[in-house]
Amino acid sequence: MKQYILDSFVSKKGGGNKAAVVLDDKGLTEKEMKDIARYNNLSETAFISMKKSSYPDFTIRYFTPTEEVDICGHAALASFYILDKLGFLKGDEAFHLTKAGRLKVIRKEDIFLIEMKEPEIAGYAEIDDVERITSLKKDDIIPDMNGKISIVSTGLKDAIIEVTDLMILKNMKIKKEEMIAFCNSKSIVGAHVVSRETLEEDSDFSCRNFAPAYGIDEESATGTSNASLVFYIKNLAINKIRKNQFKIEQGYFMDSPSNIYVFNDEKEPNRLYVGGKAQIIETQQLNY
Repeated sequence: MKQYILDSFVSKKGGGNKAAVVLDDKGLTEKEMKDIARYNNLSETAFISMKKSSYPDFTIRYFTPTEEVDICGHAALASFYILDKLGFLKGDEAFHLTKAGRLKVIRKEDIFLIEMKEPEIAGYAEIDDVERITSLKKDDIIPDMNGKISIVSTGLKDAIIEVTDLMILKNMKIKKEEMIAFCNSKSIVGAHVVSRETLEEDSDFSCRNFAPAYGIDEESATGTSNASLVFYIKNLAINKIRKNQFKIEQGYFMDSPSNIYVFNDEKEPNRLYVGGKAQIIETQQLNY
């Protein structure tokens, strides 16, 4: 059984976020999938069921080192990059069957666009909560239009925390145990912290993502979180941005500079695609 290690959302400087993709031609049990994901110790491992998949539909499950998740943007990107390289994609559109539903994938030259689950507002947190779980102070935080912190999901639930500038974003720290307890209490994956001030001139946002409750202290590139961010910016932020294409930089403070592109379908405002480039790092043989 083959396993591929890839970087997803790579930028012109390299970087990206590592994911493992397993071509499951055996029919692994859930326990075996969890064991492999735990051993890999990457933010996500994707398992493509080769027995249940045929073009254009591919059945994929996603696991962190500790939990199964409904969907994962960077692991989905890695999965379809591999499927394309191995000749399983017979056109420029396909679908992945996930616990978040049947979602479209579009190939545009060397970029894959992955449809996320329809956005939803999953709740709110208070500014005081953010001060309790991070080093951020009240004056560092820009609340949503309701004076709160919005929790948004496009497949996974994240607290979207906007901060005033890039240096605040760079220097902030999380209080790990407090954040884990907070995320568990809200049934969310983590916090996506964002600045409108960026390192690259053509970026719209610079971000950091924290999900210690799922075994990921910080992640260098995330798909669902940035789709949720775009929904937030267009619908819930104090200063909204009305456009349909965004470039987001992430991982720059982890020495893994990543570029994530989010596209909003003009005809269907709640249909969001997360896109980027991927590259293969290693091919491995699993003995199962």
